Amino acid sequence: MQNKDFIAMILTHGRPDKVHTYTSLKRHGYTGPICILIDNEDKTAEEHRKKFGDQVQAFDKKLVAQDVDAGDNLQHRAAIVYARNACFALAKQVGVRYFIQLDDDYTGFYHK
Repeated sequence: MQNKDFIAMILTHGRPDKVHTYTSLKRHGYTGPICILIDNEDKTAEEHRKKFGDQVQAFDKKLVAQDVDAGDNLQHRAAIVYARNACFALAKQVGVRYFIQLDDDYTGFYHK
């Protein structure tokens, strides 16, 4: 059974060849929609698009940063907090109500 109101969002930056979570989801039987979320400052955006096609979505990192307190006074925006906050607007944009945020480096899902 697939929930059409749900998407898995994999948050990544600069590592198109190391999005292990995508492979892990598929290997474990996930068949729902997947979004590879990058920011517009990612220099490897084209590589991501070559590998994942229309599953790649980008957000404006500087724009999102205006509404996020990253807890520091640096301006480099090198934190995952911006992507985590961008997920809410993206979910609305693609028309889903529920989503999960996943980092890009999960090599498996386990339970006891």
